[in-house]
Parts: sequence; C-alpha cells; structure tokens
Amino acid sequence: MHTQLTKLIGQRFIYQGKVWIIVEILREEDALAIAPEQAAQNQRIQADQYGNATRRCGHCKTLPLSNPDNPDEYSAEVMELLEGRIGETQPGQG
Repeated sequence: MHTQLTKLIGQRFIYQGKVWIIVEILREEDALAIAPEQAAQNQRIQADQYGNATRRCGHCKTLPLSNPDNPDEYSAEVMELLEGRIGETQPGQG
C-alpha cells in the first residue's frame, strides 16, 4: 500500500494551510515525512556530528501512515494531506 506513496516524494501539497513537500516514506516507523516547501527548496547541506553530509530542513513533520483502527487504510492525517495535492502545471498554463 505504501509503495504507491513513494511516487509522490517531491510533490507539493496544501496541509493545514501551508504548502508541504513529501520528503520521505519511513516504512520502519510507519510514517510519512513532510517539509515546508520553502525549507525543502533551501536544501542547504550541513554535516551532522559525525561529519556526514545531511540536508538541513527545519520544521519537518512526521505523519502516521496507517490508520490505527485499520492498518489497511491510510491515517486521517495522510488522507488530509493527499486531498490537498497541488497538481503540476503544464508550460503555458501558469
């Protein structure tokens, strides 16, 4: 079920009044990581405490993927996010 969401990584969504981008599907945590559009586009590289390069992205949110009452369904948070998908505009359609 969550495999289909990987196709949406990098897509823009309106969620709780802000524009967010899906940045990662966290299968082990059964979660979806989103970042504000402005922060995701900034993409500054910063080394972590071990010297590994990582992307600096403030204010990321993690949403639960599965509905706790029915693991075969997406959570209410993910459904709200998906309802706010911003379609890609074609050149010339502004």
